[in-house]
Order: sequence, then structure tokens, then C-alpha cells
Amino acid sequence: MKFTISDQPQPMDALLRSCIGDFLQTLEDEDLNVRRVALVAFNSAAHNKPSLIRDLLDSVLVQLYNETKVRPELIREVEMGPFKHTVDDGLDIRKAAFECMYTLLDTCLDRLDLFEFLNHVEDGLKDHYDIKMLTYLMLVRLATLCPSATLQRVERLVEPLKNTCLAKVKANSVKQEYEKQDELKRSALRAIAALLVIPDADKNPLMSDFLSQIRSNPELSTMFDSIQKDAVAVASESSLMDLS
Repeated sequence: MKFTISDQPQPMDALLRSCIGDFLQTLEDEDLNVRRVALVAFNSAAHNKPSLIRDLLDSVLVQLYNETKVRPELIREVEMGPFKHTVDDGLDIRKAAFECMYTLLDTCLDRLDLFEFLNHVEDGLKDHYDIKMLTYLMLVRLATLCPSATLQRVERLVEPLKNTCLAKVKANSVKQEYEKQDELKRSALRAIAALLVIPDADKNPLMSDFLSQIRSNPELSTMFDSIQKDAVAVASESSLMDLS
């Protein structure tokens, strides 16, 4: 199914339109892998040919949002020599669900209940590294595409971003953990910078307090200044391209 969906008109589009609804019913399948593959195909349709799925969103979004939830029964602990390692068998399907959400922002924004959408973005901000990175990207898009709705939730969005930025890596962690935490901080600060572009966002007490914490922390302050300079440079470049 995924590879039959192209961004160009195809003779089989009518057939796809007639059967994609039945195919997406597999989002209710008991098998985790079947549901994940269905989400991958849905994402392909939403990206390449959103007309195929726009009229199905009222029913599909219920299943999509359901797959963004952390399921404790899918988390297990495995032993690797003297160490114990936590494995989340639900991570891949959550990633697939959040990737679908990101795509829908660009192709089906007018069909989304933004406050319901933001509920699941908020949950993603507290999830695994991979999910956090996706939701930070979503916040940057949301701040641009629907600033009014995003501003109404800014207080609930800032708290998990602040927790990420102020989190400490355990002293005995490997180098990779420090690098991942550094990238999380940078991406969270990019989301904060995007939220601050929304008029009056800086007047929110929680946002104002967090900005003060950023300024008083040399590491975060340096990161944030660099991110804001990059954002200004990109905006200037875009303006020059528009003029040309």
C-alpha cells in the first residue's frame, strides 16, 4: 500500500480511495506490528496524497492518538551481563504515530482539533528521547501555523521543556548519554525560541521565570543565544529570497 501512493496523479488513485478506509481498519488490529505498518502507510498517504485520507480523519484520529500513549505492559527489563536494560516494545509504534501527527500539521491542519492535538503533544514532551525530539519539531511548527491556540497552552508546554533543559545526566553515564542530553537541551531551547515569537508569550509567568533561569545558567544562556542568532539569520535569508 505504502509504495502505491505517489504525490503525482495515478490511474489507480480511484482504487486506492475506495479501499484505503478498509485498510486503515487494521489500526484496530491486536498485532502491534500490523498497527505500526498501517500507521506508516497512513503517513505516506497524508504526506503524498492527503485527499485520500482527509475524509477519514474523524475516525482514524481516535486510533492514531491512542497509539501515542505509553503502555506499561509493553515495557520489560532484560539482563545484559551484570546490567539490567529497559526495553520499550511500544516505542516504534509511538514514533510512527507522532510522525503521522507531524505530517498532518502540514497537510490537514484544517481538519484537526488543535487543542486535542496539543494534548498529545504535551504527553510527547515527557516521553522517550526520540518522541521528545519529534514533539519539539512539532512545537516549532505549531508556533508558526497556529500561534493563538499554542499560546493558550504555553504554560503547560513550558514545564516539560524546562524539566528537560534543567535535567542532569548521571555521573557514571557514558559519553553518548551526555551527547543525547545536550541535543535534547538544544532542541527544547529551539522550541522555546519559537514559542517566544508568538506575541505575549513572554508575558506568561512560567515562561518569564524559565527565561530568567536560562539567563542565569551559563551553559543554557550560551546555547540559547546561539539558537536565537541562528533563527534571526535564517529569517533574514528567507526575506532576501522572497525579495529576489
